[in-house]
Amino acid sequence: MKKTLLFILLPLFTLTSCEDWFDITPKSELKADDFFETEQGMRDALIGIYATMADEKLYGGLMTMTYMDVLGQYYSSIGNTLHSFYYAYNYDYTNSTEEARKDGLWKALYNGIANANSLLEKMEANRSALPEGEYELIRGEALGLRAYLHFDLLRLFAPSPAMSNGLNRPAIPYVDRLTNQLFARLTTAEVLQRIEADLTEARSLLAEVDPYGPHHSDYDLDNLTGIRKGREYRMNYYAVTGVLARVLLYEGSTGSKNQAFTYATEVIDSGLFPLISSADLSGTDQNGFVQENLFALEDVGLEDNIVDIYFNVGNTSSNYLALTGNTLDNIFPASLSMDYRRLWWIETSGSDNLITKYNYSERVPLVKVSEMYLIATETAPNLTEATEYFNQLQYHRGLPNDELTAGNIQDKLLAEYAKEFIAEGQTFFAYKRMGMNVTPVTKRVLPDAEAVYVLPIPTENTNFTNQ
Repeated sequence: MKKTLLFILLPLFTLTSCEDWFDITPKSELKADDFFETEQGMRDALIGIYATMADEKLYGGLMTMTYMDVLGQYYSSIGNTLHSFYYAYNYDYTNSTEEARKDGLWKALYNGIANANSLLEKMEANRSALPEGEYELIRGEALGLRAYLHFDLLRLFAPSPAMSNGLNRPAIPYVDRLTNQLFARLTTAEVLQRIEADLTEARSLLAEVDPYGPHHSDYDLDNLTGIRKGREYRMNYYAVTGVLARVLLYEGSTGSKNQAFTYATEVIDSGLFPLISSADLSGTDQNGFVQENLFALEDVGLEDNIVDIYFNVGNTSSNYLALTGNTLDNIFPASLSMDYRRLWWIETSGSDNLITKYNYSERVPLVKVSEMYLIATETAPNLTEATEYFNQLQYHRGLPNDELTAGNIQDKLLAEYAKEFIAEGQTFFAYKRMGMNVTPVTKRVLPDAEAVYVLPIPTENTNFTNQ
Protein backbone atom coordinates (compact mmCIF):
# COMPACT_ATOMS: atom_id res chain seq x y z
CA MET A 1 0.00 0.00 0.00
CA LYS A 2 1.25 3.46 -0.87
CA LYS A 3 2.00 5.31 2.34
CA THR A 4 1.90 8.90 3.36
CA LEU A 5 4.21 9.39 6.30
CA LEU A 6 4.13 12.25 8.72
CA PHE A 7 6.82 14.11 10.59
CA ILE A 8 5.25 15.77 13.61
CA LEU A 9 6.80 19.09 14.58
CA LEU A 10 7.50 20.10 18.16
CA PRO A 11 4.47 21.96 19.49
CA LEU A 12 4.05 25.65 20.07
CA PHE A 13 1.72 26.54 22.93
CA THR A 14 -0.03 29.88 22.62
CA LEU A 15 0.21 30.93 26.24
CA THR A 16 0.81 34.64 26.69
CA SER A 17 2.80 34.12 29.87
CA CYS A 18 5.24 31.64 28.38
CA GLU A 19 5.03 32.07 24.62
CA ASP A 20 8.78 31.67 24.15
CA TRP A 21 9.36 28.68 26.39
CA PHE A 22 9.34 26.11 23.61
CA ASP A 23 11.36 27.42 20.69
CA ILE A 24 12.66 24.05 19.49
CA THR A 25 16.16 24.28 20.89
CA PRO A 26 17.94 22.11 23.47
CA LYS A 27 17.69 24.99 25.95
CA SER A 28 13.96 25.37 25.35
CA GLU A 29 13.41 21.65 25.73
CA LEU A 30 14.91 22.00 29.20
CA LYS A 31 12.46 24.81 29.91
CA ALA A 32 9.66 22.57 28.69
CA ASP A 33 10.63 19.87 31.17
CA ASP A 34 10.70 22.45 33.97
CA PHE A 35 7.33 23.77 32.88
CA PHE A 36 5.70 20.36 33.34
CA GLU A 37 7.12 19.79 36.82
CA THR A 38 4.38 21.81 38.50
CA GLU A 39 0.64 21.44 38.80
CA GLN A 40 0.15 24.94 37.39
CA GLY A 41 2.43 24.22 34.46
CA MET A 42 0.37 21.21 33.45
CA ARG A 43 -2.86 23.18 33.83
CA ASP A 44 -1.43 25.96 31.67
CA ALA A 45 -0.35 23.45 29.03
CA LEU A 46 -3.92 22.12 28.88
CA ILE A 47 -5.31 25.64 28.58
CA GLY A 48 -2.79 26.23 25.80
CA ILE A 49 -4.36 23.46 23.72
CA TYR A 50 -7.76 25.13 24.00
CA ALA A 51 -6.24 28.52 23.15
CA THR A 52 -4.64 27.08 20.02
CA MET A 53 -7.93 25.49 18.97
CA ALA A 54 -9.79 28.78 19.45
CA ASP A 55 -7.54 30.60 16.96
CA GLU A 56 -9.21 31.86 13.79
CA LYS A 57 -7.03 29.44 11.81
CA LEU A 58 -8.90 26.58 13.49
CA TYR A 59 -12.22 26.57 15.35
CA GLY A 60 -12.37 30.32 15.89
CA GLY A 61 -12.89 30.71 12.15
CA LEU A 62 -11.93 28.25 9.42
CA MET A 63 -13.19 25.03 11.02
CA THR A 64 -16.57 26.50 11.95
CA MET A 65 -18.22 29.67 10.67
CA THR A 66 -16.05 30.56 7.65
CA TYR A 67 -14.27 27.91 5.58
CA MET A 68 -16.30 24.85 6.59
CA ASP A 69 -19.59 26.65 6.03
CA VAL A 70 -18.34 28.00 2.72
CA LEU A 71 -17.87 24.34 1.76
CA GLY A 72 -21.34 23.77 3.21
CA GLN A 73 -22.67 26.23 0.59
CA TYR A 74 -24.37 28.56 3.06
CA TYR A 75 -22.88 31.80 1.80
CA SER A 76 -24.22 32.65 -1.63
CA SER A 77 -22.63 36.13 -1.51
CA ILE A 78 -19.40 34.67 -2.91
CA GLY A 79 -19.88 35.77 -6.48
CA ASN A 80 -16.51 36.72 -7.93
CA THR A 81 -12.85 35.77 -7.90
CA LEU A 82 -11.97 38.72 -5.65
CA HIS A 83 -13.63 36.99 -2.70
CA SER A 84 -11.08 35.21 -0.51
CA PHE A 85 -13.29 32.10 -0.40
CA TYR A 86 -14.31 32.05 -4.08
CA TYR A 87 -12.30 28.94 -4.98
CA ALA A 88 -13.34 27.14 -1.80
CA TYR A 89 -16.99 27.84 -2.62
CA ASN A 90 -16.38 26.19 -6.00
CA TYR A 91 -14.42 23.29 -4.45
CA ASP A 92 -11.27 24.13 -6.41
CA TYR A 93 -8.78 22.65 -3.98
CA THR A 94 -5.96 22.92 -6.54
CA ASN A 95 -6.05 26.72 -6.54
CA SER A 96 -2.91 27.97 -4.81
CA THR A 97 -4.87 29.92 -2.17
CA GLU A 98 -7.07 26.95 -1.35
CA GLU A 99 -4.18 24.52 -1.34
CA ALA A 100 -2.39 26.72 1.20
CA ARG A 101 -5.55 27.04 3.29
CA LYS A 102 -6.32 23.30 3.52
CA ASP A 103 -2.64 22.47 4.05
CA GLY A 104 -2.60 25.01 6.85
CA LEU A 105 -5.55 23.24 8.47
CA TRP A 106 -3.72 19.92 8.24
CA LYS A 107 -0.66 21.41 9.92
CA ALA A 108 -2.63 23.31 12.62
CA LEU A 109 -4.72 20.27 13.56
CA TYR A 110 -1.64 18.06 13.85
CA ASN A 111 0.16 20.73 15.88
CA GLY A 112 -2.78 20.71 18.26
CA ILE A 113 -2.36 16.95 18.50
CA ALA A 114 1.36 17.41 19.17
CA ASN A 115 0.49 19.74 22.05
CA ALA A 116 -1.82 17.10 23.52
CA ASN A 117 0.84 14.41 23.10
CA SER A 118 3.44 16.60 24.78
CA LEU A 119 1.19 17.07 27.79
CA LEU A 120 0.25 13.38 27.95
CA GLU A 121 3.90 12.32 27.81
CA LYS A 122 5.36 14.87 30.22
CA MET A 123 2.67 14.56 32.89
CA GLU A 124 3.44 10.86 33.35
CA ALA A 125 6.87 11.74 34.72
CA ASN A 126 5.40 14.33 37.07
CA ARG A 127 2.24 12.63 38.22
CA SER A 128 3.17 13.14 41.88
CA ALA A 129 2.84 16.92 41.40
CA LEU A 130 -0.90 16.57 40.83
CA PRO A 131 -3.49 16.43 43.64
CA GLU A 132 -5.84 13.45 43.89
CA GLY A 133 -8.19 13.26 40.91
CA GLU A 134 -6.39 15.91 38.88
CA TYR A 135 -4.29 13.44 36.92
CA GLU A 136 -7.47 11.76 35.69
CA LEU A 137 -9.05 15.10 34.77
CA ILE A 138 -6.08 16.37 32.78
CA ARG A 139 -5.30 13.07 31.07
CA GLY A 140 -8.97 12.53 30.23
CA GLU A 141 -9.26 15.98 28.71
CA ALA A 142 -6.04 15.65 26.71
CA LEU A 143 -7.08 12.25 25.31
CA GLY A 144 -10.49 13.66 24.40
CA LEU A 145 -8.91 16.62 22.60
CA ARG A 146 -6.46 14.37 20.74
CA ALA A 147 -9.34 12.21 19.55
CA TYR A 148 -11.45 15.24 18.60
CA LEU A 149 -8.68 16.73 16.44
CA HIS A 150 -7.94 13.41 14.72
CA PHE A 151 -11.62 12.93 13.96
CA ASP A 152 -11.86 16.26 12.17
CA LEU A 153 -8.71 15.45 10.19
CA LEU A 154 -10.36 12.17 9.22
CA ARG A 155 -13.60 13.87 8.20
CA LEU A 156 -11.69 16.38 6.08
CA PHE A 157 -8.99 14.34 4.39
CA ALA A 158 -10.20 10.73 4.22
CA PRO A 159 -12.97 8.73 2.58
CA SER A 160 -16.06 8.32 4.74
CA PRO A 161 -17.43 4.87 5.62
CA ALA A 162 -20.39 5.62 3.34
CA MET A 163 -18.11 5.82 0.28
CA SER A 164 -17.16 2.84 -1.81
CA ASN A 165 -14.91 0.63 0.36
CA GLY A 166 -14.49 3.73 2.51
CA LEU A 167 -13.54 1.93 5.72
CA ASN A 168 -10.66 0.05 4.13
CA ARG A 169 -9.01 2.81 2.13
CA PRO A 170 -5.94 4.81 3.24
CA ALA A 171 -6.89 7.72 5.48
CA ILE A 172 -4.56 9.70 7.76
CA PRO A 173 -1.79 9.00 10.29
CA TYR A 174 -2.87 8.62 13.92
CA VAL A 175 -0.19 10.41 15.89
CA ASP A 176 -0.11 9.29 19.51
CA ARG A 177 3.48 10.16 20.49
CA LEU A 178 5.61 13.30 20.52
CA THR A 179 8.40 12.24 18.19
CA ASN A 180 10.03 13.06 14.89
CA GLN A 181 9.54 9.54 13.59
CA LEU A 182 7.41 8.80 10.56
CA PHE A 183 3.76 7.82 10.95
CA ALA A 184 2.13 5.69 8.26
CA ARG A 185 -1.38 6.38 7.02
CA LEU A 186 -3.94 4.05 8.55
CA THR A 187 -7.24 3.06 6.97
CA THR A 188 -10.42 4.90 7.88
CA ALA A 189 -11.50 1.93 10.01
CA GLU A 190 -8.16 1.84 11.85
CA VAL A 191 -8.26 5.56 12.59
CA LEU A 192 -11.82 5.28 13.89
CA GLN A 193 -10.73 2.44 16.17
CA ARG A 194 -7.92 4.57 17.59
CA ILE A 195 -10.24 7.55 18.09
CA GLU A 196 -12.79 5.37 19.87
CA ALA A 197 -10.06 3.90 22.09
CA ASP A 198 -8.87 7.37 23.17
CA LEU A 199 -12.43 8.52 23.86
CA THR A 200 -13.27 5.35 25.78
CA GLU A 201 -10.23 5.78 28.01
CA ALA A 202 -10.99 9.47 28.49
CA ARG A 203 -14.58 8.66 29.46
CA SER A 204 -13.39 6.09 32.00
CA LEU A 205 -10.87 8.51 33.53
CA LEU A 206 -13.37 11.34 33.84
CA ALA A 207 -16.33 9.31 35.10
CA GLU A 208 -15.37 9.39 38.78
CA VAL A 209 -13.72 12.82 39.06
CA ASP A 210 -15.50 15.18 36.70
CA PRO A 211 -18.22 17.41 38.23
CA TYR A 212 -19.80 17.37 34.77
CA GLY A 213 -20.07 13.61 34.84
CA PRO A 214 -22.24 10.84 36.30
CA HIS A 215 -21.69 12.10 39.86
CA HIS A 216 -22.64 15.72 39.14
CA SER A 217 -25.23 15.69 41.94
CA ASP A 218 -22.37 15.42 44.45
CA TYR A 219 -21.02 18.84 43.42
CA ASP A 220 -22.15 22.43 43.83
CA LEU A 221 -21.84 23.23 40.14
CA ASP A 222 -22.34 26.96 40.68
CA ASN A 223 -19.33 27.26 42.99
CA LEU A 224 -16.61 25.06 41.52
CA THR A 225 -13.02 26.19 41.99
CA GLY A 226 -9.59 25.45 40.56
CA ILE A 227 -9.32 23.09 37.62
CA ARG A 228 -12.96 22.06 38.07
CA LYS A 229 -14.26 25.56 37.43
CA GLY A 230 -15.69 26.15 33.94
CA ARG A 231 -15.86 22.48 33.05
CA GLU A 232 -19.30 22.89 31.52
CA TYR A 233 -17.55 24.19 28.40
CA ARG A 234 -14.40 22.04 28.47
CA MET A 235 -13.82 18.47 27.29
CA ASN A 236 -15.80 17.11 30.23
CA TYR A 237 -17.23 13.61 30.66
CA TYR A 238 -20.42 14.41 28.75
CA ALA A 239 -18.52 16.19 25.99
CA VAL A 240 -16.39 13.06 25.54
CA THR A 241 -19.57 10.96 25.54
CA GLY A 242 -21.14 13.24 22.92
CA VAL A 243 -18.07 13.09 20.69
CA LEU A 244 -18.10 9.30 21.02
CA ALA A 245 -21.75 9.28 19.86
CA ARG A 246 -20.75 11.44 16.86
CA VAL A 247 -17.85 9.15 15.96
CA LEU A 248 -19.91 5.94 16.25
CA LEU A 249 -22.65 7.41 14.08
CA TYR A 250 -20.03 8.27 11.47
CA GLU A 251 -18.68 4.70 11.53
CA GLY A 252 -22.19 3.66 10.60
CA SER A 253 -22.52 -0.04 11.39
CA THR A 254 -25.65 -1.26 13.14
CA GLY A 255 -23.74 -2.00 16.36
CA SER A 256 -22.08 1.42 16.32
CA LYS A 257 -25.40 3.17 15.78
CA ASN A 258 -26.89 1.30 18.72
CA GLN A 259 -23.98 2.48 20.89
CA ALA A 260 -24.36 6.02 19.56
CA PHE A 261 -27.99 6.01 20.69
CA THR A 262 -26.95 4.89 24.18
CA TYR A 263 -24.34 7.63 24.49
CA ALA A 264 -26.53 10.37 23.00
CA THR A 265 -29.41 9.59 25.34
CA GLU A 266 -27.05 9.44 28.33
CA VAL A 267 -26.08 13.04 27.63
CA ILE A 268 -29.71 14.09 27.17
CA ASP A 269 -30.84 12.30 30.33
CA SER A 270 -28.14 13.99 32.44
CA GLY A 271 -30.24 17.15 32.40
CA LEU A 272 -27.10 19.31 32.57
CA PHE A 273 -27.49 20.80 29.10
CA PRO A 274 -31.17 21.71 28.71
CA LEU A 275 -32.57 22.85 25.39
CA ILE A 276 -33.49 26.53 25.39
CA SER A 277 -37.06 27.75 25.68
CA SER A 278 -38.57 31.07 24.60
CA ALA A 279 -38.04 32.42 28.12
CA ASP A 280 -34.27 31.89 27.81
CA LEU A 281 -33.89 34.10 24.75
CA SER A 282 -32.73 37.70 24.96
CA GLY A 283 -30.21 40.01 23.34
CA THR A 284 -27.42 38.60 25.51
CA ASP A 285 -24.98 35.72 25.56
CA GLN A 286 -27.95 33.35 25.45
CA ASN A 287 -28.75 34.19 21.85
CA GLY A 288 -26.03 31.70 21.00
CA PHE A 289 -28.03 29.10 22.99
CA VAL A 290 -24.89 28.57 25.08
CA GLN A 291 -26.61 26.51 27.77
CA GLU A 292 -26.86 23.71 25.21
CA ASN A 293 -23.10 23.47 24.67
CA LEU A 294 -21.38 20.28 25.83
CA PHE A 295 -18.06 21.59 24.58
CA ALA A 296 -17.29 25.12 23.43
CA LEU A 297 -14.27 27.35 23.00
CA GLU A 298 -14.00 30.90 24.23
CA ASP A 299 -12.60 33.18 21.54
CA VAL A 300 -11.99 36.69 22.85
CA GLY A 301 -10.95 37.84 19.37
CA LEU A 302 -14.11 36.62 17.67
CA GLU A 303 -15.66 40.05 17.17
CA ASP A 304 -12.55 41.72 15.74
CA ASN A 305 -11.23 38.79 13.70
CA ILE A 306 -14.45 37.28 12.37
CA VAL A 307 -17.70 39.12 13.10
CA ASP A 308 -16.57 42.59 12.03
CA ILE A 309 -14.84 41.25 8.92
CA TYR A 310 -17.34 38.70 7.61
CA PHE A 311 -20.72 39.28 9.30
CA ASN A 312 -20.97 43.03 9.90
CA VAL A 313 -24.06 44.60 8.32
CA GLY A 314 -22.02 47.72 7.57
CA ASN A 315 -19.23 45.80 5.85
CA THR A 316 -18.87 46.84 2.22
CA SER A 317 -15.78 44.76 1.44
CA SER A 318 -15.86 41.98 -1.12
CA ASN A 319 -15.16 39.35 1.55
CA TYR A 320 -18.37 39.48 3.59
CA LEU A 321 -20.28 36.23 4.00
CA ALA A 322 -24.04 36.33 3.63
CA LEU A 323 -27.00 34.20 2.65
CA THR A 324 -29.19 35.39 -0.19
CA GLY A 325 -32.96 35.28 0.19
CA ASN A 326 -33.18 32.09 -1.87
CA THR A 327 -30.62 30.30 0.29
CA LEU A 328 -32.32 31.46 3.47
CA ASP A 329 -35.68 30.22 2.14
CA ASN A 330 -34.11 26.84 1.35
CA ILE A 331 -33.02 26.51 4.97
CA PHE A 332 -35.97 28.22 6.68
CA PRO A 333 -39.08 28.02 4.47
CA ALA A 334 -41.68 30.73 5.00
CA SER A 335 -43.80 28.30 7.00
CA LEU A 336 -40.94 28.10 9.55
CA SER A 337 -40.50 31.84 10.04
CA MET A 338 -41.14 31.37 13.79
CA ASP A 339 -38.05 29.15 14.17
CA TYR A 340 -35.93 30.50 17.05
CA ARG A 341 -32.78 29.90 15.03
CA ARG A 342 -34.07 32.02 12.15
CA LEU A 343 -35.12 34.78 14.54
CA TRP A 344 -31.96 34.89 16.69
CA TRP A 345 -29.09 33.81 14.47
CA ILE A 346 -29.71 35.73 11.23
CA GLU A 347 -30.27 39.42 10.47
CA THR A 348 -31.56 40.77 7.16
CA SER A 349 -29.69 43.67 5.61
CA GLY A 350 -31.08 44.69 2.23
CA SER A 351 -30.86 41.67 -0.04
CA ASP A 352 -28.41 39.89 2.25
CA ASN A 353 -28.86 37.87 5.42
CA LEU A 354 -25.95 37.87 7.85
CA ILE A 355 -25.04 35.64 10.79
CA THR A 356 -25.66 37.21 14.21
CA LYS A 357 -25.03 34.08 16.29
CA TYR A 358 -21.71 35.46 17.53
CA ASN A 359 -22.66 39.11 17.97
CA TYR A 360 -23.27 38.65 21.69
CA SER A 361 -21.29 35.53 22.48
CA GLU A 362 -17.62 34.62 22.42
CA ARG A 363 -18.48 30.93 22.77
CA VAL A 364 -17.89 28.82 19.66
CA PRO A 365 -19.92 25.60 20.05
CA LEU A 366 -18.17 22.38 19.06
CA VAL A 367 -20.60 19.82 20.52
CA LYS A 368 -24.21 20.62 21.49
CA VAL A 369 -27.02 18.71 23.15
CA SER A 370 -29.21 19.42 20.12
CA GLU A 371 -26.88 17.16 18.12
CA MET A 372 -27.55 14.43 20.67
CA TYR A 373 -31.28 14.75 19.92
CA LEU A 374 -30.58 14.39 16.20
CA ILE A 375 -28.29 11.40 16.80
CA ALA A 376 -30.97 9.82 19.00
CA THR A 377 -33.51 10.45 16.23
CA GLU A 378 -31.31 8.78 13.63
CA THR A 379 -30.33 5.80 15.75
CA ALA A 380 -33.50 5.14 17.76
CA PRO A 381 -34.73 1.52 17.73
CA ASN A 382 -38.02 2.49 16.08
CA LEU A 383 -39.76 5.42 14.39
CA THR A 384 -41.95 6.12 17.41
CA GLU A 385 -38.94 6.84 19.62
CA ALA A 386 -37.19 8.67 16.79
CA THR A 387 -40.17 10.97 16.39
CA GLU A 388 -40.26 11.69 20.12
CA TYR A 389 -36.66 12.90 20.17
CA PHE A 390 -37.10 14.83 16.94
CA ASN A 391 -40.20 16.62 18.17
CA GLN A 392 -38.61 17.51 21.50
CA LEU A 393 -36.03 19.48 19.52
CA GLN A 394 -38.74 20.95 17.29
CA TYR A 395 -40.67 22.19 20.32
CA HIS A 396 -37.58 23.89 21.73
CA ARG A 397 -37.04 25.64 18.42
CA GLY A 398 -40.54 27.12 18.39
CA LEU A 399 -41.85 24.66 15.81
CA PRO A 400 -44.85 22.31 15.69
CA ASN A 401 -44.53 18.54 15.80
CA ASP A 402 -43.57 16.76 12.61
CA GLU A 403 -44.16 13.22 11.41
CA LEU A 404 -41.19 11.01 10.58
CA THR A 405 -41.42 8.07 8.19
CA ALA A 406 -38.89 5.63 6.81
CA GLY A 407 -39.09 7.56 3.56
CA ASN A 408 -38.54 11.09 4.89
CA ILE A 409 -36.31 10.74 7.94
CA GLN A 410 -33.02 11.38 6.12
CA ASP A 411 -34.35 14.53 4.42
CA LYS A 412 -35.80 15.76 7.72
CA LEU A 413 -32.48 15.20 9.49
CA LEU A 414 -30.45 16.97 6.81
CA ALA A 415 -32.87 19.90 6.92
CA GLU A 416 -32.34 20.13 10.68
CA TYR A 417 -28.56 19.96 10.34
CA ALA A 418 -28.72 22.91 7.93
CA LYS A 419 -30.74 24.94 10.45
CA GLU A 420 -29.10 23.84 13.67
CA PHE A 421 -25.44 24.08 12.70
CA ILE A 422 -25.37 27.22 10.60
CA ALA A 423 -22.01 28.95 11.17
CA GLU A 424 -20.70 25.91 13.09
CA GLY A 425 -19.16 23.82 10.30
CA GLN A 426 -21.05 20.55 10.77
CA THR A 427 -23.40 20.47 7.76
CA PHE A 428 -20.69 19.62 5.22
CA PHE A 429 -19.72 16.62 7.37
CA ALA A 430 -23.34 15.49 7.71
CA TYR A 431 -23.73 15.33 3.94
CA LYS A 432 -20.44 13.49 3.62
CA ARG A 433 -21.41 11.00 6.33
CA MET A 434 -24.73 10.22 4.66
CA GLY A 435 -23.08 9.65 1.28
CA MET A 436 -24.92 12.46 -0.48
CA ASN A 437 -23.98 13.20 -4.09
CA VAL A 438 -25.27 16.77 -3.94
CA THR A 439 -23.91 19.98 -2.46
CA PRO A 440 -25.10 20.80 1.06
CA VAL A 441 -27.95 23.31 1.36
CA THR A 442 -28.15 24.15 -2.36
CA LYS A 443 -28.44 20.46 -3.34
CA ARG A 444 -26.82 20.77 -6.74
CA VAL A 445 -25.92 17.36 -8.17
CA LEU A 446 -22.18 16.70 -8.06
CA PRO A 447 -20.50 14.88 -10.96
CA ASP A 448 -17.80 13.64 -8.56
CA ALA A 449 -18.97 13.85 -4.95
CA GLU A 450 -15.80 12.25 -3.60
CA ALA A 451 -13.64 15.01 -5.12
CA VAL A 452 -15.72 17.50 -3.12
CA TYR A 453 -15.97 15.67 0.19
CA VAL A 454 -12.40 14.33 0.44
CA LEU A 455 -9.86 17.14 0.56
CA PRO A 456 -6.47 16.23 -0.95
CA ILE A 457 -3.76 15.40 1.58
CA PRO A 458 -0.92 17.96 1.44
CA THR A 459 1.98 17.23 -0.86
CA GLU A 460 4.50 19.83 0.33
CA ASN A 461 7.28 18.32 2.44
CA THR A 462 6.76 20.35 5.63
CA ASN A 463 5.23 18.17 8.34
CA PHE A 464 5.09 15.04 6.23
CA THR A 465 6.63 13.04 3.40
CA ASN A 466 4.97 11.07 0.60
CA GLN A 467 6.45 7.75 -0.38
